[in-house]
Amino acid sequence: MTMTRRGLLNAMARLGGAGAAYEALVLFDFLKPPPAMAAGLALPNDAGKGRTVAILGAGVAGLCAAYELDRAGFDVVILEASRRIGGRSLTLRRGDVLKELHTPAQLCEFDEGQWLNVGPGRIPHHHVHVIDYCRQFGVALQPYVFTSRANRVHTGHVGNGRTWQMRQAVHDLQGHIAELLSKCVSTNGIDLPLTKTDIEKFQNLLANFGGLTKSAQAGATRYSYKNEFGRAGFERSHGVGNKPLVPLNPVALDDILRSDLWNDFIFRDGEIQWQASLMEPVGGMDHFVRAFGRQSLRRQTGTIDGLVRFGAKVTAISLGNDRVTIAYDDSGSARTLAADFCISTIPMPIFKGLKTNLSAAYMAAARNLPVEAAGKVGWQAERFWETRDQIYGGISWTTDTIRQIWYPSSGFLGRKGVLTGAYMYGKNAEVFNARPVEERLHIAREQGERLHEGFGKFVEHGVAIGWDRMEHFRFAWADETDPAFGGNAELLATPQGRFHQAGDQITFWSGWQEGAIISAWEAVKSIDRQVNPAVKRG
Repeated sequence: MTMTRRGLLNAMARLGGAGAAYEALVLFDFLKPPPAMAAGLALPNDAGKGRTVAILGAGVAGLCAAYELDRAGFDVVILEASRRIGGRSLTLRRGDVLKELHTPAQLCEFDEGQWLNVGPGRIPHHHVHVIDYCRQFGVALQPYVFTSRANRVHTGHVGNGRTWQMRQAVHDLQGHIAELLSKCVSTNGIDLPLTKTDIEKFQNLLANFGGLTKSAQAGATRYSYKNEFGRAGFERSHGVGNKPLVPLNPVALDDILRSDLWNDFIFRDGEIQWQASLMEPVGGMDHFVRAFGRQSLRRQTGTIDGLVRFGAKVTAISLGNDRVTIAYDDSGSARTLAADFCISTIPMPIFKGLKTNLSAAYMAAARNLPVEAAGKVGWQAERFWETRDQIYGGISWTTDTIRQIWYPSSGFLGRKGVLTGAYMYGKNAEVFNARPVEERLHIAREQGERLHEGFGKFVEHGVAIGWDRMEHFRFAWADETDPAFGGNAELLATPQGRFHQAGDQITFWSGWQEGAIISAWEAVKSIDRQVNPAVKRG
């Protein structure tokens, strides 16, 4: 039987997930990796001379578009419904107020210097546009620890609930798989065209991959998984003299399979979005947003954030042949703004309800774009996860409602830190977010106990956010895995005369700042083509 590239890719995907298949595609030159640096737009500084652009929304896409348009000579105004820049890129600090719809306001009471990213929390290594802007603007980055073998996994599907260290779940499963493969390759008459030497090498590979124990039985070599080498952890990991290390007994394969932990948790770092290295701005994701805001304007005094009109809630959009007119509410006063072009980054759950003269098909696409909710809980706490559990960064996973606990990737050995004590999405998040804040915090505290005994007595100053309940957003991201996404996103990304759409919600990087920037670039380039149709850009 001949192994084809297609067969190898399929096998890579089954064994290593999307990330392994991605790397194999790159190896075969079927997929080009992104360059290490994003090639800038580099539009001439007079490309938009005398032209105006209204940008709706001061999130990452809106700020990026404003920055690039200003450099190209356009006059820009940003209408922002809230009282801050950043959109869903939100970092909470002491004194910040978080207000959901129909819910009492929450005051962040973290100690000075502590912070929680309630929106984007990490930057993958291949998000070259975000990284390059950080480079340009001097935003310091630090490693974001996505996974540690000391992290924990909890399942409610085995017995009355079981909690293991990540290393035990991963390496025990790996060992059991290797043992099964070893038995298969040892079967007489197996129809793989392998020589005896090939089989011996493969057996050695499996033994190394799974930490198998080699033994001789009835004159034949056998391999079995016993965690003899302690990859999955130790019952006793220290001692002197005649007190050797004592490896943990392996978790039974049946228990691991029934746990459901393998389905979404323990292999997540194999996916391209989560592969090392991941990064985060030092001191919080809002430093990336602030960097856009403080950039000086090219042709006048002031900065990008000075272009923003806060509290400007868009109510209607009228597209004409030579301009776009936007109606908005300014703290109770009705106002209008006319511009040569418009870029909307308004979240689709809000945009779809606006009064517009855009085509029926376009507005139907806005209504039909599938979106998802997400929710988070944050806690300040003494760093018990370091002092008791030897956890320095990464994520613990559970089949319970809270799904995840994130540990900070900075401030190691400090006295306190901030945990993301819950992170869920989809229908699970909608149900969770609909509960009163105190009930959400109670659930997060209770379920945190199943991952860390005594969790409830360590955590303090809890905050909860439901993105589908935030007045100016009402969603977390578009669901690009839904079959309805592609066609609707394609139409929404198509310029409607002088009206353009931007935001991660119309990209396949939905929920990521990289998607916001890519979409902003496309909108800016489209406007440039309309203003300068005879010019060919590189």
